[in-house]
Amino acid sequence: MGNYPDTKRKLEESTLDEKQEESVVELPKKKKQRTTSDYIYHTLFVNGQDSDVTLVALDIEWKLHKLYLCQSNYFKSMFTGTWKESQQSLIKLEIPDENIDEEALHTAFGSFYCDEVGISTRNVVPLMAVACMFQLDGLLANCAEMMIENLGHSSVCRYYAAATQYGQQSVETKCLQWLERRLTSTATVELLRNISIDLMEKVIKSPSLFVMQIEVDTYNLVKMWMFLKLDSSWEGSKKDLLADANAYFQARAGDRAFLETDEGLKYTCVFQGVRLHHVICDLKAVRQLDQDRIIPDDWLSSLYRQQWEKMLLAYQGVDLGPKQEMCEERFNLLAFRCGRILEGDMQYCWRWTGFTYGVDIIVTFNSGKRLLTFKRNMYTQPCSTAICMQLRRDIMCKVQVAVFDTEGREKFYKCSGLLHTSLGPDEELCALHISEEIDYPLHVSAHIALLGNDVESVEQE
Repeated sequence: MGNYPDTKRKLEESTLDEKQEESVVELPKKKKQRTTSDYIYHTLFVNGQDSDVTLVALDIEWKLHKLYLCQSNYFKSMFTGTWKESQQSLIKLEIPDENIDEEALHTAFGSFYCDEVGISTRNVVPLMAVACMFQLDGLLANCAEMMIENLGHSSVCRYYAAATQYGQQSVETKCLQWLERRLTSTATVELLRNISIDLMEKVIKSPSLFVMQIEVDTYNLVKMWMFLKLDSSWEGSKKDLLADANAYFQARAGDRAFLETDEGLKYTCVFQGVRLHHVICDLKAVRQLDQDRIIPDDWLSSLYRQQWEKMLLAYQGVDLGPKQEMCEERFNLLAFRCGRILEGDMQYCWRWTGFTYGVDIIVTFNSGKRLLTFKRNMYTQPCSTAICMQLRRDIMCKVQVAVFDTEGREKFYKCSGLLHTSLGPDEELCALHISEEIDYPLHVSAHIALLGNDVESVEQE
């Protein structure tokens, strides 16, 4: 009897455990129900239940519903207007765009029945084509966003072509910007081969183009690009491309420059974007132009005359540099374009080569302060060329810097805007301060105007 309370307690605990176990066992299991959108997609679109219209395109049939198709202005107009299709249950669609394929049509038609659409880099162009044809504004915007987020060496030209074809200005602008900032430093053979004449002209003439290192490098880039257009069967690495392009043009026979021939005429517009008046400021570059025989003689002879006259204006004290009232359009025309890639976190000091009318500009990057400065050198550092001894000298400049990841995506960008200053002997201009922490390599692009009262326009007509 003395053990009874313990036995009772054990029996009660055992009974309680059994009840708890029974209650756990008897709990109903929760099952995930199919969502409404999922039900609609599979029942109406995939299975075609209660379909009231069949669309036929590319010899494929889709059993669909007019109510859902009317989300598109294209189909809404077709079914609610006086068109004969409004009374038909079988409609054959003509697909004139070669970019449109069966998969893109299936995805676009399915988008009427669901909330999310699967867009990849592989199908984005065909989907954009379908979205444009059927006036699917939401899908069109999603395709544009997908393109912008995935710009790269292998896609930028394809996306630019699609953007221009389907009127997507935001994508077109981003593609052009991508090329402006990367082409002269990271162009691959594949990328150069894929750039159209129209696109290359826009990039080379752009006032925002990053030039690495000086303008003759832009000329060489365009020369390599043209060589790849002329010899589509060429195979080799990027390091062999320039040598083979030089050999190709220098081996040509005939008295006429290549751009004067029937074969070269269509490339003239691109070479007009190269600022040849800054190319001929370097002796090595001048000799390269003579050997290549690409540029017509009358282009160069007029430039040499203008250059000599500008030199006289500068050295006789008539031209003291660009005045503050110079507009940005004029600055973009006159400025020489140059750049450099800073590989690591250290101090940098350099000059860009070429004739600078006696204005010796020394560029310094202080990595600790993340500060880029231009100094008008007159006394403190040796210079191998003549120095202009005028007490004050005006200059105008614009500096851009950018950092890209290994995939070519932009991680950082900053622009100084248009700067004007008057520099005395050994005075400095703080061209750009980078307040943020940055990674390397850092791409530096500078546009600098040293002259103001040019005699004639330096553009080639």
